[in-house]
Amino acid sequence: MPKVLAPLLKKEILDLLRDPKILIGMIVLPAVLYPVMGAAMRASMTAAGRAALQLPVAVLDLDRSFESEIIVSSLSESGEVITLEVESDKALDKALEMEAGALVVIPEGFGECLRAGKRSPIEIHVFFESGGFSTQMFAGRLESAIESASKIISAYLVSLTSDVDPEVILNPLELDYSSVFRGEVLDVPPQALAGALMGQMTTTPIVAMLVLMFAMQIAATSVAVEKEERTLETLLTLPASRRNILLAKLVGSAFVASLGSVGVMAGLWYYLKMMNVAFESQPFEGLVTISSKDLALLAVALMAANMLALTLAIILAVFAENVRSAQALVGNLYILIFIPAFMLMFADIETLPVAAKYVLIAVPFTHLALATQHITWGEYTMYAVNVLYLFVWSAALMLLADRIFSSEKILTARIRWGWKRRTRGNEIK
Repeated sequence: MPKVLAPLLKKEILDLLRDPKILIGMIVLPAVLYPVMGAAMRASMTAAGRAALQLPVAVLDLDRSFESEIIVSSLSESGEVITLEVESDKALDKALEMEAGALVVIPEGFGECLRAGKRSPIEIHVFFESGGFSTQMFAGRLESAIESASKIISAYLVSLTSDVDPEVILNPLELDYSSVFRGEVLDVPPQALAGALMGQMTTTPIVAMLVLMFAMQIAATSVAVEKEERTLETLLTLPASRRNILLAKLVGSAFVASLGSVGVMAGLWYYLKMMNVAFESQPFEGLVTISSKDLALLAVALMAANMLALTLAIILAVFAENVRSAQALVGNLYILIFIPAFMLMFADIETLPVAAKYVLIAVPFTHLALATQHITWGEYTMYAVNVLYLFVWSAALMLLADRIFSSEKILTARIRWGWKRRTRGNEIK
C-alpha cells in the first residue's frame, strides 16, 4: 500500500465513523435491530407453541369400545381432551362453543370393524377460527397423536390373530380429515389449508411494510430537500397558510405513495392469483386469494397507516438538517413496523405474554398487522377498531405537525447529532 494512501484511508474511515448518522444508522441500529427481531420471533413462536399445546381436542366416542379408548388415550397424552355427550349432528357446534381446536368423531361399530379385519373410519374436523402458526402446530400435534394410536391398534390386531390383511395392519384407520374455516366445513386436509393461510398471512404484512417504508422516505425527502436547498423559507413567504402547505405536502406525498401502493397491491393480487391456480381443483382455492371486498378493506387500512407514517415522517424531517439525516431519522422508526409484523405472523396476539401484548397494542403500526389478520379471519368488528386506532393516531400527529408548521420551529428546529468534525484549526489540545 503506498504511503500516501494509508493516511487518506484512515481519514476517510474516521470521517465516516464520526458521523453519527452513519454510525447509528448503518452499524449500531442493525446490530440492535436483528437481535431484537430474533428475540421477538422467538417469543412469538414460543407463544404459538404454548397455544397449540393448550388447545383442547373434543371427542365424540359413539362406540365406547376398547379400540376407541386407545384413540382417546393417545389424544389425552398429547393434550387436553373434552369428551362430548351430544348427538352427532350437534357435536360440531358444541365443540366450537367449548373453544376446542378440533373434533374427533369415533363412529359406532369402530372396534367391531377392526376386529373383523377391516379398516375403520374416523372423522377429524380441525377448526380454523383464529390464530396463525399455532393452528398449524396444533394440526401437526393432532396428526402425531392419531398416528401413535394407529400403531398401537396395529400391534393389538396382530396380537389377536395373524389372519389379517397386511394393508389393514399397516393402516388400520381410515382418516377422514376436514377443515372448518369461517364456519364452513371444507373437505381439505388441515395441514394444506394451514399452509395456504400461512402464506397469505405472511405475504400481506410484508407488502404493507414495504408500502409504509416507501411512503415515509418520500415524505421525509420532500421536506428535507427544501430545507437543504433553502427553498422552504421562500415557500413559507407565499400568500398561503402554513396549514395549506402542510396539507399539500401530506396529500402530495400520499398521492405518490398511493401510486406505489397500487402497484404493490396489484402485484400482491396477481401473486395470490397465481397461488390460486395451483389450488384451483381444491375446495379451498378461494381462500388463498384476497376477495375484492377484502382487498378494499386492506386498502383502507393501508391508507390509514400511510397517513400516520407520512405525518410522522414529515415531523421528523423538520428536525433534520439535510436529506441524509432525514432518512436516517426515519430509518430508526422501521423497528416499530418490523417487530409487530414479524411477531404477529406466527402468533395470535392473545397468546403473547400480557406485558408484550399491551406494549404491541400501544404501537400504532401493530394495528395494521392486526387489521390484515382480522380480514383473513372475517372479524370485521375488530378490523374497524384497528383502523379507527390508526386514524386517531394520524389525527393527533396531524395536529402536532400543524403546530410545528405554524411556528418558527419549521425553520430553526434541529437535532444535533453530537460532535462536530475537528480540523487543525479547532482541534482540542
